[in-house]
Amino acid sequence: MFGRVLRVGCAVLLVAVLSAGGARAQLPVDVPDVPGTADRLGDVVRDRVDRTRERSQETLRDVRRDTLDTLLRQNRDILERGPDRSVIVRNQITVLADDRSGLGPLLGQGFGLVRERPLGSLGLSLFVLSAPPGLSTRRALDLARQLDPAGLYDFNHIYSRSGAPALHSAAALQGYATARHARIGLVDTGVDARHPALAGFRLEREAFHGGAYQPAEHGTAVASLMTSVSGTLVSADIYGGGPTGGSADALIAALGWMSDSGVAVINVSLVGPPNRLLERVVGTLAARGHIVVAAVGNDGASARPLYPAAYDGVIGVTGVSERGRVLPEAGRGAHVDFAAQGAFDSAAGAGGGHVRVRGTSYAAPVVASLLAGWVDRPDPARAQSAIETLAASAEDAGRRGRDDTYGYGIVGRSTLRTASSRE
Repeated sequence: MFGRVLRVGCAVLLVAVLSAGGARAQLPVDVPDVPGTADRLGDVVRDRVDRTRERSQETLRDVRRDTLDTLLRQNRDILERGPDRSVIVRNQITVLADDRSGLGPLLGQGFGLVRERPLGSLGLSLFVLSAPPGLSTRRALDLARQLDPAGLYDFNHIYSRSGAPALHSAAALQGYATARHARIGLVDTGVDARHPALAGFRLEREAFHGGAYQPAEHGTAVASLMTSVSGTLVSADIYGGGPTGGSADALIAALGWMSDSGVAVINVSLVGPPNRLLERVVGTLAARGHIVVAAVGNDGASARPLYPAAYDGVIGVTGVSERGRVLPEAGRGAHVDFAAQGAFDSAAGAGGGHVRVRGTSYAAPVVASLLAGWVDRPDPARAQSAIETLAASAEDAGRRGRDDTYGYGIVGRSTLRTASSRE
C-alpha cells in the first residue's frame, strides 16, 4: 500500500420520504428557494436515507462469510475450516522453493507432490503437497515447518470476491475507466469478452484452476470498470466452477503469469487470510516495479485487515458512494491507501447484460485504471511516481490529510462524471 511504499427542518422531510419508500434517485425533496439551502437540505435528507437503507440491508461481510460457509458445507471432503474462520483445501499445504531438490525430506516423510507451478521470471516454483496419510492438514503444516525451518510453507487458503452479488439492472452501461491504450492485469473470475462493453479490447486470458477459462459475472463487472476505449486486458481466471476456485496456489500462479507477461498494474478484487507465500510473491512484484491494486474488503470498520490488500507494497482501495461517503461495510485501517466509487448502477454482466454492483471489489479497478494510464511497464521509479501523482490528485475526505478510512483521499470522481456525461 502507498503509505508503506512511501512511508433542523430536514427531519420532517425525512419521515415523509421514508414513509413513501422512495428510492434515492426519486426523493420528493421540496426545500425553500434560498441560495445554497436546497442543496444542503437535500444532501442531509439523502445522507439519512442512505444510512437507513444501508443499515437495513444484509452486510457484505455476512454475504461473504455465508458464501464461504455454504461452500464448506457442500464440499467437506475437499475443504475444511482453517484458522480464524478461513477456509482451506483439505490435506494440502503449499511451499515456495527454487526447485524440487529441497522437497526430499518432506517426500521421505510421506508428503505427496500434487502439482508444481513454475513462477517464471520470479525465479521460484510453487508446489502443492498432500499431507502424509493419517495426518491432519494442520499437523502436516507443522511437520513441514519442523522438517524445513528455513522453508516457506502455508495452507492452501481460499480467497473470496470482495463485492456484493450482482443484481440485474435494466440501466444502460456507462463507461467509467480512463486508461487509454493501457495494458492492465486482472486476477479474478473469467471475463465475458463478447460483452459490448469490452468489444474494443484485446483480451489475453489464462485459467489457473485446472479447467477451461470460464467467464463469470464478478470478473466481467470488474473488467468493465477498469478498461477504456482501447487497450489490453490480461485476465487470469482463478475460479472456474470447482470448489477450490480462488485457492492460494491459483492466485500465486496467476501473479507469476502476470510477471512473465510484463503487466505493470494488476488488479486483485479478492480478499482472504494472510498467507506467507502470497506475501512473498506480492513483495517481490512490488520490488520489481509492478503495482498490485487490491480491494480492502467488506467485513466492516472493525474487522481485521484482509489480504492481499494489507500487505506492504500493495495499494489498498476502499469504496465510497457516488456522493463520496465511505461504504459502511468497507474495511478500515492503515492499509487503506485510496478511496474510489464502489457502488454502480450499471456494470457489465456475463452474457451481455448489465448489473448493479456494490463493494470494494468495484472501487479497486477504478484506481488500477488510473495508475495503468501512467505506467506502461514494470519499473520501480515509474511506479513510485505514478502512485505519488495519484496521491497528490486525491480529493481529501474524512480527517484532514491521510486517514484510515479514505487513505490519501478519493480518486477518479471527476473522471467518472466526465465519462458518464459522454454517454
